[in-house]
Amino acid sequence: MPFTIEGQWIPSKPASSKPPKGVKIRLVKRGKNILTVILNLNMPSNDLIHLASLLKKKLGCGGAVKDADIEIQGDNVNKVKKILEEYSIKFS
Repeated sequence: MPFTIEGQWIPSKPASSKPPKGVKIRLVKRGKNILTVILNLNMPSNDLIHLASLLKKKLGCGGAVKDADIEIQGDNVNKVKKILEEYSIKFS
């Protein structure tokens, strides 16, 4: 809330000068399963779902969107990097 109970104005916090985090692609092992996880995608949820669907179709595997991250089944790090480059999504 920008106001106190007494009605005094509270200025909002200044925007951070840090640049946004880059997209990261990680290989994660959960039990016996290996997942390729795409982190730090700053997109609306509809775009995340669409991108996850596109990746799953191109790679021929399963996956899901969880907590604003995309999880793709299998070791597909290099393939995912190529696909993201095609769609001009920069990663670190």
